[in-house]
Amino acid sequence: MIIQRYLLREILQSFIGTLLVLVLIIVGNTFVRLLGSVSAGNLPVDLLGKMVLMGSINSAIQLIPIALLIGMMLAFGRLYRDNEISALHSSGVGPKQFYKGIFLFVLPLTLLLAVMVLYIVPQLEGITQDIKTEVKQRPEASGIPVGEFMHTKVGNRRFTIFVEKMDEENVVMEHFFLHSGTETKDTVLTARKALLFVDQQNGERVLQINDGSRYDYDEETKEFTIFRFGEHGLRVPSAKIADKSKLSSASTIELIDQDSLASKAELHWRLAIILSAPVVALLAFPLSYTTPRQGRFGKLALGILLYAIYANLLITGKAMIEDGKVPSAIGLWWVHFIFIALALWLVQKQYGKAG
Repeated sequence: MIIQRYLLREILQSFIGTLLVLVLIIVGNTFVRLLGSVSAGNLPVDLLGKMVLMGSINSAIQLIPIALLIGMMLAFGRLYRDNEISALHSSGVGPKQFYKGIFLFVLPLTLLLAVMVLYIVPQLEGITQDIKTEVKQRPEASGIPVGEFMHTKVGNRRFTIFVEKMDEENVVMEHFFLHSGTETKDTVLTARKALLFVDQQNGERVLQINDGSRYDYDEETKEFTIFRFGEHGLRVPSAKIADKSKLSSASTIELIDQDSLASKAELHWRLAIILSAPVVALLAFPLSYTTPRQGRFGKLALGILLYAIYANLLITGKAMIEDGKVPSAIGLWWVHFIFIALALWLVQKQYGKAG
């Protein structure tokens, strides 16, 4: 029991350190990517913090398996370097005792990962999609600045837009001006208020202009038309913000009740993330086997490569389920079985004589 507690402490320290480093990298990448969206006018700056937080938490959860693999290999690599594994082997300690210590940590971690993947991650995805819906309903999502003229061109039509100010909720535009023109026709719209919203029927954004005037001039006929309106609507192109499938925010119970291939693929994907923790734990122990000359990081590159193959097979398997090429009964289990068999073969090859 003392040995198992010792192994638990070593694995826990390496795992936490590895996970923190990976999370910092992901947070930095997420921040830079979203900051680019803010600079391009596709994301309001006040939503940057929320998007970084949601994306970082979601990414950290999915990084747990690879952090576990690297952490375990670093921990056992140190034990090999200091000849502690050899001393334990000579004392009659074999793979069974090592795996008892490993799974004292891995089993609670897997249960925690299951709760996060099955319940917390879908809620985070739902919050993220709500934020993206809010972005679509804001004037900034269309690239409409406040207090300055914006010039753009679509096809052969030129546009100039000006908004004097926004209301307190940053939704309603006040004192709105729009000029659109071609070589033969010019149109000017002025309005007291304008509102950008999403049409619930087709998901398109609509710019609703209230209490304004429209001025049309035809260059060919030399006709000039003026009329006032109470309400006028314009379709606005969707913002260039990536939006994942709504299945990612569906609860696990909803996925079980649905019968579509996409829902089955999403369900198998969530289970795969959970099962990947004990699978990589099985694999990390024999992979960390090194001789004194190899050093602590001798097999780390191989372990990362095998995990990349494992993750890519899971992604490919998910796509195959969605396309109907793999029965849902088989799902992604075959990927796990391949790497479990590889782990057992390595244990038998390297530690079989040690018991």
